[in-house]
Amino acid sequence: MFINDNFIFDSNIESISLEKEKEIVSYLISNGISQNRANIITDKLYYKFHNLYNIVNSDEKELLKIKGITSKKIFILKNIPILLEYYLNNSLKSDILEFKKKDLINYLIIKLGRLKFETFSIICLDINKRFISIEQIFRGTIDSATIYPRDLVEKALSLGSSYVILSHNHPSGIAKPSNADIEITEIIYKAFFMVNIKVIDHIIIAGNLHYSFRENGILDKYKDSIKVGV
Repeated sequence: MFINDNFIFDSNIESISLEKEKEIVSYLISNGISQNRANIITDKLYYKFHNLYNIVNSDEKELLKIKGITSKKIFILKNIPILLEYYLNNSLKSDILEFKKKDLINYLIIKLGRLKFETFSIICLDINKRFISIEQIFRGTIDSATIYPRDLVEKALSLGSSYVILSHNHPSGIAKPSNADIEITEIIYKAFFMVNIKVIDHIIIAGNLHYSFRENGILDKYKDSIKVGV
């Protein structure tokens, strides 16, 4: 364990997590073979590909070079992200979203993090902040020429939304918002305000990273500008 003035880091945590990860993978591929054999195959997978992400995203021909790996086992491994996506999507529907923000971010990372193009979505919530749906509005660069606040408002109203969360991705891998992101978010925020729908966040996804407008105080600035205008 290492300690400094800012944090405590347990050097055993990463190794424990990896062992648990390998244990789960081993159980997933153990159908039809002994658990000991599945453990050996898993060790070979991690020796060659190093982590689960590399395993899942490796070419099937490369995976088949591992002795004991079959097409059925590859199917299971390749579908882990899809299974997780379904799990997180169901989690959002099962409870109040305010208590599931981590699941929402993880869901968006899986859904948007590796896209090669930008896509803009709104997450619609009811009066109790329960999840209604995620609506992809468009694909393309985020700016005032491509996003029409009226369309967003009409969609949210048609679904009975009282709250919305905006979300889009940055294929560049940089999560920080651009000036265009900030400007269009303010326009959208004020458009929703006019129909009594509250924008409670705008989340940018960049790979495995995310940026929250709410956590960084940007939405408060929009709120303050509305008060000044009034």
